[in-house]
Amino acid sequence: MASTAENITCGGFVFLNNFDSANLAKVEAVRIPETFEKDVYEIEGKPTNSSNSKDTLDYEFNLWTKHDCHGTQFQNNNRTWFYFGVKSSRPSVPVRFNVVNLNKQAKMFSQGMCPVFKIVPGHLHWERIREKPTYTLDQRGNDFALSFLYYTPENSKAVTYFAFTYPFSYTDLQNYLRRIDARMGKRSVMSADDIYYHRECAIKSLEDRRLDVLTISSYHNISTEREDRLNNMFPEESEERPYKFRDKKVIFISARVHPGETPSSFVLNGFLNFLLSREDQIAINLRRLYVFKLIPMLNPDGVAKGHYRMDTKGINLNRVYLNPSEVDHPTIYAAKNLIQYYHNSYQLPSELTDLSNINLEIMDSNVSIINSTASIANAVRDTTTRLLQQVTFMSLDEKNRCALDTNKKHLLTLEHLDSAAIDKSEDLSKQGKNDTATELGTNDKLTGTTVGVNETSKSSDNSGLYLYIDLHGHASKKGVFMYGNHFTDPEDTIACMLLPKVMSINNPNFHFTSCNFAERNMYIIDKRDGMSREGSGRVAVYKMTGLIRSYTLECNYNSGRLVNMIPARIRDGVNKTMNHMFVPPKYTPAVFEAVGAALGPSILDLTGNNPNSRLPNSQYRSLRGVKSHLKLTYVSNISAPPSKSVRKDNEAGDNVARSSGILKELETRLNDAVTGARNAIRSEGNLVKKCILRRGASFYTAVKRIKSCKKPRQTLARRALKNHCANNVENSAIICAIKSEVEAKPFMKTIDRYRSNRSKVDAGTAIGGDNLEEPRSNASKKPKAANSSTKTRVSSEETTAVRHGAKRLKLISSMRTSKPHPEVGESSGAAEETGAKVSPKVPRACDKQNVQGAHDRARVAAGKPSESSKLKKINKTAVKSSVLEESAKQNPK
Repeated sequence: MASTAENITCGGFVFLNNFDSANLAKVEAVRIPETFEKDVYEIEGKPTNSSNSKDTLDYEFNLWTKHDCHGTQFQNNNRTWFYFGVKSSRPSVPVRFNVVNLNKQAKMFSQGMCPVFKIVPGHLHWERIREKPTYTLDQRGNDFALSFLYYTPENSKAVTYFAFTYPFSYTDLQNYLRRIDARMGKRSVMSADDIYYHRECAIKSLEDRRLDVLTISSYHNISTEREDRLNNMFPEESEERPYKFRDKKVIFISARVHPGETPSSFVLNGFLNFLLSREDQIAINLRRLYVFKLIPMLNPDGVAKGHYRMDTKGINLNRVYLNPSEVDHPTIYAAKNLIQYYHNSYQLPSELTDLSNINLEIMDSNVSIINSTASIANAVRDTTTRLLQQVTFMSLDEKNRCALDTNKKHLLTLEHLDSAAIDKSEDLSKQGKNDTATELGTNDKLTGTTVGVNETSKSSDNSGLYLYIDLHGHASKKGVFMYGNHFTDPEDTIACMLLPKVMSINNPNFHFTSCNFAERNMYIIDKRDGMSREGSGRVAVYKMTGLIRSYTLECNYNSGRLVNMIPARIRDGVNKTMNHMFVPPKYTPAVFEAVGAALGPSILDLTGNNPNSRLPNSQYRSLRGVKSHLKLTYVSNISAPPSKSVRKDNEAGDNVARSSGILKELETRLNDAVTGARNAIRSEGNLVKKCILRRGASFYTAVKRIKSCKKPRQTLARRALKNHCANNVENSAIICAIKSEVEAKPFMKTIDRYRSNRSKVDAGTAIGGDNLEEPRSNASKKPKAANSSTKTRVSSEETTAVRHGAKRLKLISSMRTSKPHPEVGESSGAAEETGAKVSPKVPRACDKQNVQGAHDRARVAAGKPSESSKLKKINKTAVKSSVLEESAKQNPK
């Protein structure tokens, strides 16, 4: 058995283990052919190379990978990653490797996962092994053994490298960034749309490796002022800080906080290559609208050591964002400070200012081309502003702060200095607006673990950040997907779900159905280290800034479940033929880079600034259609009953953690039910409001029509008026005089009383003034408490009616001398017949009061022959005159 060394020699094979990201602990030979031993040791100088050696020789080795933090006090049980090289002097012989101590990854390898290899020199590109691997589990189920076969290359000097998945080491990153530096440094700035690229070292890791930060934008809205040097950061004094930008929000993207999750590096590389393209209009718009801050490798020590998940102290760095230590977690400390700095729009939290490294340089040669018209006064003003800003936020180092009371007093002092500075300079007015944000940023480490999800007081609209994405790899869940935060407000939930949904339209391998926005996913306890996801970058950034668009992007190492149908772009046209793949492919670096490249157009689609979007050719037709679809999906998920079976998560905690997770899940369901009830109440309230508005509108229309005396058309009434105009003179005149139901009642009672008294008179008695004595006597018998004003109103109305028909009455009275008067029976019958033909314009209130009179008139009119129209007119006139005489006697005044 060979011991651990930089290079391990066993059975005539040399196993290379002295390079970046390598991870091999020991090697043991299982079976070595006897002919090989004779060829090498017994027959000196005469090695055999028979043609059938390929069939006779059989080599097998057991390999042990290193744990994370192997051989130190921080060693843990993460053993998934492996990466080593093999050199053999025997060409074209089969060799079997058994990696015997891996973590249990049966699910992933049962789905077709294969290790990758490359040959140097020869086959320089990484490729999955051609023979399908096999795996076994021990009886306890702890150790997972992976076996695969390969044939040694014909070149005996070639080295074959094997890895768990496509590697991307710290050395690979530095070489890649150097190439970009050389490419970007060759061109001079000619227009505002040219690429602004800046690379700097934010901090050194525990083992003195660089934490690179890339700044990419265009020269639009660039300032002559550089970013501030934060406390205990940016150790390279020769490297200048990038320039600030006005009215541009920051998009912050990081990768490789877990060293073994190499797909995240390829996703970031794909996005970086897309962002640095000079001809693509989408990339031009992205640089014109936003400032991009990229951290390619958050855990460089873990990557260089060949770890799978931890740093060199055995800490999962994606769980310490709420309270990172400058000593123990320097890279996360720097990343969090930068996030806070950009969230506050380049305004410093008090503990991050370092006055020992103030850079007074304002402009360089490149920026002077764009800002050649800037005056000296503006430069002096910017310098003064910057100095005032640094002095204003000056404080002691964070390590020297001991108590919360001291912090409060210090914050009051900062507020006083801010107010004094605002009175003296207009340029510091923006700082005064963000005093509250500065307070929260300073006290964040004291309150970060106690602030609830919905208790953040910062609004993402006021933040200098627009988007935060932390890139990861995933072993169990298939496909490419995102994790987002949970919100009780449906509008915030839709806003959070929008980018993943648009990503599924722009990339064929993105699985929107696999995305998770549950509250449980924000607080679940990891089984490996017992730490909560509350300290992850995605959740911590939301707690610090209130940013809704805070995500974790996950990529499976192997493959996905489905392939999206990708619509054509606008400029490509709807009829362009596209070769759609319906079987999910094996994921390669090219697939991961395409995911990163799809982030660019997806970000522009969120605001409708994509000049070559796919949305118009999709089933949703527009961004508004996507939002509507998400709202319907959200409502249906709330109304649907909870599923009985909950999928097991590999990162579930122990018994205590499970019980807390169940409680939080129940709380989430309760919150969802309350939210659904609130939405139902809101929808019902909106429906009631709509009904009230509609009824109110109809009521308003009716009132308006009544006030304007607009009555509905009635064709039958008009025809009746034409045919019986002579018969309706009296009725129309009286109806015009009646204005209300109260005024109509006494008048109708007078008419009925007169007609009932007249029916008792003998039919042969002539019409005269003495015949009105009986009605007069009846009227005098009424109580004196009768309302005299009502009688006055009735008499005035009757007089008005007579005046309206005065001209007609004169003509009729002249006819009385030559024509005999009709008898009482005839006149009453004519009157009743005329009364039966009242205009349909009479109000309904009068119809009820005339029911009894109508019956009396019908009895009198029964059996009488129909008279001529002239006789009817005479009778009606006589009745009217009799009514007037009676009213005159009752009201002598």
